Amino acid sequence: MRALRFALPRIPAKAGIQSVSDQRRANSLWAASGVTRLRTPCAGARSSADDRGFTLVEMLVALSIFAAIAAMGVGLLRSSIDTQDAVQGRLKAMGGINRLRAVMANDLAQAVQRSTRGSAGEAVPAFIGSSTGFAFVHGGAGSAGGSPRPAIERVAYARVGNEWRRATQPMLDGTALGEGDRLIADVASVAVRYRDERGNWSEIWSSEPGDRLPRAVEVRVTRTGREALTMLFLTAPMLPPPPVTGAPRP
Repeated sequence: MRALRFALPRIPAKAGIQSVSDQRRANSLWAASGVTRLRTPCAGARSSADDRGFTLVEMLVALSIFAAIAAMGVGLLRSSIDTQDAVQGRLKAMGGINRLRAVMANDLAQAVQRSTRGSAGEAVPAFIGSSTGFAFVHGGAGSAGGSPRPAIERVAYARVGNEWRRATQPMLDGTALGEGDRLIADVASVAVRYRDERGNWSEIWSSEPGDRLPRAVEVRVTRTGREALTMLFLTAPMLPPPPVTGAPRP
């Protein structure tokens, strides 16, 4: 049976307890009956250790630890943000390079053997190139803005200032190339080479004679503060010569 616990009130002197021995005898009687007497704290006793507050030194130590943890958290957050910005910039640059490769590969793969006329009526070869750029006629142009246009157009790639640009002619004959659109910025240098049907590389190309096309075009672009970018493209295969018909019989 669980013993009951409660505070035993002091027994006054007139109840028969006149000395310390009487008080001890009363306590032994309560203990024999199975009731434990609780001691009441004195009025002048000090409070327990749980009721004590923090000292100034403890507060300063706690604030110092909190400040160190907060500083490390801010540094980690800043490092994470910088890394994310760098990754986003790198992905954006890679996306621009991939779009450049796709546009140039699509144009060169549809190159055609078709000479044109300049704004002054002069003859312009189907494919003409130098060490810093090239221009040629390609198919798959289509119409723009709903206005009818031929399925072929003349396009040019060249370094203009510190940019690698792509320009087109409004009409295939009798017009000049426009200013074009910027494809890559911060260009320090450009080196273009052309491969002929014999496997030889040259820094200059002309379609004469016979509107011949290069078999491949290599473009090496060096940008400021970055590694050089080398791109290799194949051109459309040359059409075989038409068969000779109507030859006179011997």
